[in-house]
Amino acid sequence: MKEAFVHYVWEKQLFTTPFLQTEQKQEISVIHPGQWSTLAGPDFFNAQISIDGQVWAGNIEVHLQSSDWYRHHHERDVRYDNVILHVVWEYDTPVFNSQGIEIPTLLVPTYIQPAVLTQTQRLFAPKATINCQTLIGDSLTPIAWYKWKETLYVERLEEKGMQIESLLTDTKGDWNQVLWCMLAKNFGLNINGDAFFSLARALPIQTLLKEGDELPNIEALLFGMAGFLNAEEKEILDRYYWDLTKRWTFFRHKYQLKERNVQEMHFFKLRPTNFPTIRLAQLASLIYSQKYKFAALLQMQGISELKSMLQTDVSAYWQTHYAFGKEGKKATKKLSTPFQELLLLNTIIPIQFIFERQKGNAEHVEQIVEMSRQLQLETNAVTTLFQKEGVNLESAFDSQAMIQLNKKYCLWNKCLSCAVGMAILNKKN
Repeated sequence: MKEAFVHYVWEKQLFTTPFLQTEQKQEISVIHPGQWSTLAGPDFFNAQISIDGQVWAGNIEVHLQSSDWYRHHHERDVRYDNVILHVVWEYDTPVFNSQGIEIPTLLVPTYIQPAVLTQTQRLFAPKATINCQTLIGDSLTPIAWYKWKETLYVERLEEKGMQIESLLTDTKGDWNQVLWCMLAKNFGLNINGDAFFSLARALPIQTLLKEGDELPNIEALLFGMAGFLNAEEKEILDRYYWDLTKRWTFFRHKYQLKERNVQEMHFFKLRPTNFPTIRLAQLASLIYSQKYKFAALLQMQGISELKSMLQTDVSAYWQTHYAFGKEGKKATKKLSTPFQELLLLNTIIPIQFIFERQKGNAEHVEQIVEMSRQLQLETNAVTTLFQKEGVNLESAFDSQAMIQLNKKYCLWNKCLSCAVGMAILNKKN
């Protein structure tokens, strides 16, 4: 049994009778269970109960075992002197506050509704995947699922927004630099994301835009900062490489740039299309093509308009190369539609969400959330799991909601904070 479940039973008063009795043989009835608190101190504040006909106002403390009172040292803590009832799943010892006064104790299993206990045992029985496996499919109505997914998706946006807001503080409110850093991070994907992010932190977007009249300038700045322009002449006999090297030498001195602040980038276990050299070339091309309207990516746009802004190809050199000095067959290396949607989902939409929310544009915030419904459903282990359990998933809005559900609820057994878990517990059969 979990303590969170005992909290839930007390808060919802899921008892077979309103007439209860403490382990000290006192008759009690609950006038108000109190307000649940996540702060330090008792679990429920401002409760009202009647004990043997005397009305008491105070706090409620909940534990699995009554002896947890001592394990948590509440007998020494004056904050618990106003506890008027100890609610427990197992009574193994009487408890006293710091003044030596015994606290009345209610044993929950004596009075819990059988249906609630049955559903709890079903929910928390060992499963191969998630607690609600085989139970989740018809647990919520379509409307309830819609609302719960929306809550989950907004939670996920807000979590992503925490890094954005922190970065906004670090950059003294420079939204363009924040956009650049987050865009670079997501170009690097999982393996090189941190390295790309460190590059963007060390290389201001204003420098790129200022020197952005020529694509090779942007390429020189990006490849130079990434440490790819440090080879000896005998290693790479390539006119393009040496042109970038000369440009980088000039820019590094002009702007006092320090590539040592940038993390090393990796090629290991990456497909050639995801090599950091290719992602940097694509990023350079994107900055070059959007240099006059880079900030427009912060403004709310339709999905089709945003995708058109992300449609860019690499320069001629990188159409025949995956690394410096190693020519191969010519191939287009445009940003694929799935990669464009990944950038929209993980960069553009979260930044626009925080941008509009800080401006107080509630209507725009809602429209930005809705944009995710126009993006393709992500296929991964999490979405596959929930689809097998009968959950209807149609778009990236749904997949992001399920990722949040699995990451923040399922993996932590927070079923009693989940709309699905609560629905299952409230079923009568």
